[in-house]
Order: sequence, then C-alpha cells, then structure tokens
Amino acid sequence: MSDAAAITGVLDAILGSKRAVILSHTNPDADAYGSSCGLAAGLARMGIEALVYNESGFIPRYAVIPGASGVQKGEPNADSDDGLLIVCDCGALERVGDSLVPFVRGAKRVINIDHHNSNTNFGSINYVVDGASSTSELVFDLLKAAEQRLGRADVIDRPVASCLLAGIIGDTGSFRYPSTSARTFQAAAALMERGAQPDILTQELFANHSLAAVKLQSEALAQVCVLNGGAFAEVVVTQEMLSRLGADLLDADSLAERARDIAGVRVAALYKQDLDLWRVSLRSRLGAVDVAAVAQSFGGGGHKPAAAFRWRRDFESLRTELRKRIAEALAATHA
Repeated sequence: MSDAAAITGVLDAILGSKRAVILSHTNPDADAYGSSCGLAAGLARMGIEALVYNESGFIPRYAVIPGASGVQKGEPNADSDDGLLIVCDCGALERVGDSLVPFVRGAKRVINIDHHNSNTNFGSINYVVDGASSTSELVFDLLKAAEQRLGRADVIDRPVASCLLAGIIGDTGSFRYPSTSARTFQAAAALMERGAQPDILTQELFANHSLAAVKLQSEALAQVCVLNGGAFAEVVVTQEMLSRLGADLLDADSLAERARDIAGVRVAALYKQDLDLWRVSLRSRLGAVDVAAVAQSFGGGGHKPAAAFRWRRDFESLRTELRKRIAEALAATHA
C-alpha cells in the first residue's frame, strides 16, 4: 500500500469517528509524546474527542511538549462502537507495555502509525513508513492531508506544530541521524511557519539536565568499556548508582549516544538496570551496523542505527551474549 493510500485509509477512519484513544510506547520519548499529543490536538481541532494514554503516564522531562502533562496513565475505558484506537510510534504491539497489550488486542479498530523497520503491521489500518525520520513527521503529513480534504488551513496550529517539531527533533537528534531527509527539513520548516520554536524545544529536550543527571553521566562514562579493537563501547547504569546519586533512568538516556560518539566506536550499548530487568539501548555510528537486527534477536526492535530490548535474566549472561552478537555483527560488516 502506498503512503497516500494509507493516509486516505486513516483519514476515512478518523473522520468517521466521534472519539479516539491514542497510545504510544512505554517509557515514551519526544517522538512518542510529540506524535500522540500532536495528533490528539489536531483531532480536537477537527471536532473529534481524543484522549492520550501511556503506560508510563507523564514524564516531566517532556513538559515542553504541549499536552504531554495531560497524558493519562492506566487503561482507557473499553472501546465503543464509534470509538477508534490509534497507536503511535510502536514497532510492535507489545511496545505499548504489558498493561495495555490486552486493551489493544480487544479493540475493534486499531490504526497503527509508525516509522520503525521492525513494525509488524499489527493494526487494522497500517500507516507505516520505514525510513521516515519520525512518527511525528508522518502525523504532520496526515494532518496536512486532513486540512486539504476539509478545505482548512488551521488544523495544525501552534501547539500541534510544537508537538510535531519536538518529535522530529527528538528522533533525528536535532537532524543529525541518517533518517533525516529533505522531506524532514521541509516538514520542520512548515511547522516553524505554524509557530513552533526549535530553539526552545531543543533547549528543553537536550540542554536541561539536573545536577544528579550530570553526576550520573560523569560516573558512568568514567567507567566506559571499549572492546573489539575500539569498535564497541559499553556503558552500565545500576540501581545502586541511581539511588546513591538521586538520579533516575531518564537521566541516563543520552549515554548510548555519548558512548557511540567516542572516536573509533562503531556500536555502543547502554545497560540500564530497572529493578528486576535490564533495559538495553543500542546505537550504531551512521547505521554501519544494523543494531535493529541485533535487538530483534533479543525480542526487541528499532532502527538500523538505534534500537533497544529488555532482558530479565542475570547481567553477566546478558553482557556475554550481547558481546558475542555485536562481535558477529561487526565482523559481518567486513566480510
């Protein structure tokens, strides 16, 4: 199905509904909040009631995104005959989180909007564009199409534009990642024309760290481990570190990129201990190694240059197995 046909199908479903519930992936990032909140605000301007839920609820770090503070935690009310469920930025149904998977499976109609190459097309309607910079860019295209169909030019107002530009900035690392295309810059320019302010969004998303976060990042990076002749870097954040420094898991999020940016490193892994599980983020310099394939082998997913997975067994077996698979992936690039 072409992108235009997918957009048409999504619009038909949306404009035929009175209300919608919008979900995004657990432990949301800027694109998860930006796409879901931006879409909800756009639907509201079209007279469609939209509620946004996330298993993690609202994360204060993303308060700059309009509507993020209103994201609800918990399970939405049961789907009604005239209701619609829209899932944003989830490469697989399970990414909504364990508590919300049954709700999605029980929904009558599910629209799946996403840009991950690992997407399983789990929706009744799938608007999935592998290689797009972000789900927020796709929502921009969707809302622009809605304006054209309705003969309006005001669906994407300043709050909607701010949401979507925040998502684009977040998932492109301020336009640094390979998925950034000419179309991405065109969308960003259009969103700025609608009132979005990239300087404010970028400052709040990337340059507003607590003292605890700075101390955590400093300690973790001081213990970085470089393997495979300098091609693979590991960073570890434990619960003990978080507790001692008064930090939280979100304070560690940039460490995968910091490790990847070490000269000579081609792949980086960030291990974050979250109570009884480990959250692993993988990053590849310019997508030289397909870390999405590595993450998928552990039950996760993502993009070629950025992916993640969860691990519930002991740390040593995790590290041993991941080191083996990364070494194989690095070797394959020289085959």
